[in-house]
Amino acid sequence: MKKVSGLLAFLMCLAPVARAQIKASHFPNDAQWVLHVDLKALNEAPMGRFLKQSLDEQAQRGLASIKAASGIDLTNDVDSLVVCGKGGAEAGGVMYAYGRFNIPKLTAIAGGAKEFRNTSLGGRSLLSWSDKGKRTNLCFIDPTLVVMSQDERLVRDAVSLVDGKVKGMQAGQSFAKMLAHRKGRFLSVQANNLSALAGTNPQLQLFKQAEALLLEVGQLGGANGVDCALTLKAANAESAQQMNQAAMGLQALFMLQAAQKPDVAELAQNLKIGMQENYVTLSLRLPEALLQKLIQTRLEQPENGTATAEAGKKPARPAF
Repeated sequence: MKKVSGLLAFLMCLAPVARAQIKASHFPNDAQWVLHVDLKALNEAPMGRFLKQSLDEQAQRGLASIKAASGIDLTNDVDSLVVCGKGGAEAGGVMYAYGRFNIPKLTAIAGGAKEFRNTSLGGRSLLSWSDKGKRTNLCFIDPTLVVMSQDERLVRDAVSLVDGKVKGMQAGQSFAKMLAHRKGRFLSVQANNLSALAGTNPQLQLFKQAEALLLEVGQLGGANGVDCALTLKAANAESAQQMNQAAMGLQALFMLQAAQKPDVAELAQNLKIGMQENYVTLSLRLPEALLQKLIQTRLEQPENGTATAEAGKKPARPAF
């Protein structure tokens, strides 16, 4: 973590109000994919404490400087982030942030942004500003919920859903289950119609044969660590067999790259692949010791890359 996002800081301003509650009806009933980051569950788990301790010095200084300047504690002020969409990346998505937000203070901060606009939206304000050539649109529903997107239409639609003017997702729908707070689970991703979502992206071709997927990441039971489980649903057993073979082929390929990418090879070695009927499962258990090793490897790579680049620019020193 080399930078602390100004947008993340903006979203995490604290206000002394009740904890927000996620409701299925806040989201469109024709959503094709949903991502839920349960920061409350993460902060309550041993893994949350481990991740905080694993932040490098630059990240820690960034968090400390923001807290000193604004009183904002970035690790506790947002309970959940939910992002959903109705199509691929080109269709865009909308993010719901549940937490505690100081609306007057955040509105004042946004007012200093480039090309800022404040438009009336019912009894609320639709805030909009330019950032790196694209507009960000945001609306505070109340001090516990804010919705935002680069597509103003999606923000307006989200406000209508939250207000009950448009029928949203029902409590019994499959997406609704992964939106619920569950102790020990801090990330879940669910998607349908993967063939359309994958498009021509070469990194997603494995998923193109699947009808749906569910990814869950949570606290490893019995010891500190991370437990990851990915389930892919195929149209039939034959397609599931093809996905299973493709997954095992990728696993073997990554394991052969141990000399060039030891961290990736070690992850591949710990991956378990299984199949039952038209479902393919991939599970990965990462105990704390392995996580520490992987994090250290990742932290060292940029430094080595920079050092190598700098060495290439300077003439070699005489061997005195």
